Amino acid sequence: MQPDQAANELTEEQVLNFLVNTLDEEIDIELGENADLDSEDIWDVLVGATADEDSVSHLCRISEESPHANTILHHLRTKFELEELERVGKTLIQQDILELLPDRPVEVVADL
Repeated sequence: MQPDQAANELTEEQVLNFLVNTLDEEIDIELGENADLDSEDIWDVLVGATADEDSVSHLCRISEESPHANTILHHLRTKFELEELERVGKTLIQQDILELLPDRPVEVVADL
């Protein structure tokens, strides 16, 4: 936490980590034992691209830590079902996010 940051203020990194961890727990991505990446790698790229309003391809190209864009896009095309993502998104909005928010009025934006 930054020294000048209020105690009840969430950082971008905290929110991104929360989303990645929650999605990773809620949606099982079958990658196989010999996969060069894990499901958290996919969520990191997907959540990061969404937060930056960027494409997966561009984010993977500019990030040294990201897997190759073709690998991520392949898994997005073959492993994800829209209905499952919508269910998890609704769960996050209705349940989990409420526990994360402070006990005071705050603005929340959710984009599924």
